[in-house]
Amino acid sequence: MVSHAVSRWTQPTAVLSTVLALYLGYKALRLLDNQRRHRAIEPSPTSPVLVTHFQFVKVNGKQLRIVHIPHALGSKVPLLVFIHGVGGQLEQFEKQIEYFSLSTHILAIDLCGYGASDVPESFDNYTTSAYVEDVVTLLQRYKSEDTVVICHSYGCTIGTHLYSRLATSETLNNSIKAMVMIGPKAVITEHEIKGRAQLAKTPDWVVDFARKLDRMGGIHSKSVNRLLHASASDDLRRRQLRWNKASKTFVLRRLMAGVQWPSPVDFQRIQCPLLLISGEDDRVCPAVNAEQIYAWCRATNDRIQPPLIIPKAGHQTMLEKWEHVTPIISSFLIKDCGMTTMDPAWQITKKCQEENKWSLKNTEKWMNTPIMSSPLGRGPGKFRAMKVLRQTDPDHSPSAFLAKHPEVGFIIDMSKNEPPYRTTDFEATSITYTKLATVSKIPPSKEDVERFIAHCNACWKEKPGVDIAVHCHYGFNRTGFMLCSYLIQEQGYSVAEALHHFELARPPRGIRHDHFKGELYLRYEPPKQLKA
Repeated sequence: MVSHAVSRWTQPTAVLSTVLALYLGYKALRLLDNQRRHRAIEPSPTSPVLVTHFQFVKVNGKQLRIVHIPHALGSKVPLLVFIHGVGGQLEQFEKQIEYFSLSTHILAIDLCGYGASDVPESFDNYTTSAYVEDVVTLLQRYKSEDTVVICHSYGCTIGTHLYSRLATSETLNNSIKAMVMIGPKAVITEHEIKGRAQLAKTPDWVVDFARKLDRMGGIHSKSVNRLLHASASDDLRRRQLRWNKASKTFVLRRLMAGVQWPSPVDFQRIQCPLLLISGEDDRVCPAVNAEQIYAWCRATNDRIQPPLIIPKAGHQTMLEKWEHVTPIISSFLIKDCGMTTMDPAWQITKKCQEENKWSLKNTEKWMNTPIMSSPLGRGPGKFRAMKVLRQTDPDHSPSAFLAKHPEVGFIIDMSKNEPPYRTTDFEATSITYTKLATVSKIPPSKEDVERFIAHCNACWKEKPGVDIAVHCHYGFNRTGFMLCSYLIQEQGYSVAEALHHFELARPPRGIRHDHFKGELYLRYEPPKQLKA
């Protein structure tokens, strides 16, 4: 009897002791967290472009970390503003920032409570309205007549209210000329409403403990799998786990207490061109949300695009499938929104208009470029990407080429102008020379590609098994685009495989212009688009 009574006494005591120990441990950790909450946070390991341009600015009494990258073309190009979602930070847009910083102005923001920005105590700092006002303040500081808002997840909520705030203000100019929403939220379920109410009642230490359990399994935990597709790389999973750990329950509770989800009317106020992008396997904000926004807005905004669905992508679409998403955004802004001055091809062409291709500077560059690639392709005859020959060069003239490369049966010259070598030197030899001119700095057209493919097939029909050498100027961009196009259309490569094999064959990095790579993805692996 005594033993049984002791047992009845000790069991609840043990439970209470465990709970008390957990609570005291949590309070100790919270004390440490409070002590370091307002300290500057070192930037996490990330892109050199971001690290170089990190800045801290005072905004409405808070210190926020931003990335601001001005472009040399000034007012001729737009300002792209990146707004992340709950638990995120500007680093999640690093691929888009790297790409677009070469052609336009960039402003990316760590929202209050996230990344390396301040984490104040007051709930007032975490309302949707407060976040909108922070962005408004920054737009007044970094002014542009042509602003593009690119937002993700909860950032789309902020972006929607931002557009309404600027459109209805009597004192502010609405400079937003286009919007891109990635993984937007439109439909709030009963389950989510109940979860939000439960979160408000639950102590932080309990939520922290539950989140820690959710992260069990590390990069393959539920915490990570919820946000990424099953095919996501381990590197991206490690980064996502780091972001999940960095996201504070303290901030989440305050944000959810002040969130103001957009209504259909809020979305319908958007009158600028609007692009909606969703991951096909997004478990946080499924594609049905983008479909709903499109259904609400199509009657009031004739410049909204039917949603684009990215295959094999979860919630972090812009990172998981950045090579698809980035050129989609670029094409939307340049072709659908008329922002032609941010077209990399336009800018490069403009810069090179008065440049002498055969100047001393380019001669030095040509001299330092490897002569020819290793064989490329699956057929008995291979492609060889090379730099243009020069008549007087002892190592890469027509005469030297004939002596060194008996395996080559054809040379295809894709340069626009007359090359710096005598093409007649190949007459009555084992090599047939052909001119298929293309424009420098611009991805070859579909017609150019079809003409190239037909010619290559005719060459191999005439001389089976020989190699075909192809050059533009240096043998990287137009040459790489043509060869990758052939590998994709004729030999069944995916875009990623073609680019990878060309990079291996033509070091140091294969196709150099990102807009050439982007055009390959747009042309051969376009996203799914809902029918209008």
